[in-house]
Amino acid sequence: MMDKNVINPIPLEIAIQLCDEICEEMDREWYPTPNRWCYCCTEKSAGDPMKRGFLREPGNRGCTLVNARYAEMMHKKTVL
Repeated sequence: MMDKNVINPIPLEIAIQLCDEICEEMDREWYPTPNRWCYCCTEKSAGDPMKRGFLREPGNRGCTLVNARYAEMMHKKTVL
């Protein structure tokens, strides 16, 4: 039985894909606060996915935007 309180890691390839999708969306609307954080993260990483914010926590869980997008993606898979 799986503990519901355990946060599963996000596979690196999926974390990079989700981060890229979020960054692309943020480029269109940069002014909301989460988008500015994304912009700063992208600037600091200089385009290198291995320096992005989602890698700051174990399991690629260092970015709340990536975490939320992954949770949404997993929820859609379980609903179907």
